[in-house]
Amino acid sequence: MSAYINISSMIDPIYKQIGAVIKSRRKTLEMKQETLARMLGISRGSLANVETGRQSILVHQLYKFAVALQLKPVDLLPQPSPDHLRTERTELPLPSGLKAQEKEQITRFFEQVDTNQIRERKGKRAKSTSR
Repeated sequence: MSAYINISSMIDPIYKQIGAVIKSRRKTLEMKQETLARMLGISRGSLANVETGRQSILVHQLYKFAVALQLKPVDLLPQPSPDHLRTERTELPLPSGLKAQEKEQITRFFEQVDTNQIRERKGKRAKSTSR
């Protein structure tokens, strides 16, 4: 058995995704790592680790990155994929003895409810901002 531990397999993929967004935005703004790191009060090495996903960031840091990169904090977060949401739905506690088709129908029902709720929220926001 080898004593070697593959660190990259222990990194949560969300931090790689956040880091990629940070790096991409920094480059879009034609900003050097040193400049952004100075704005954030961190070392260039820490920023490099964040951009590659080797270093996680805390919520308050996420806000600092967003301000420095002229983004909203949510813009730095990856959106869950529809497949991920579907998997979560099928992992809900369902009665035993359901057929696969019945489970699929329940999953589609919950997805439709979610979609309708999102549309309603967007409609309410649009009405409140137009006032």
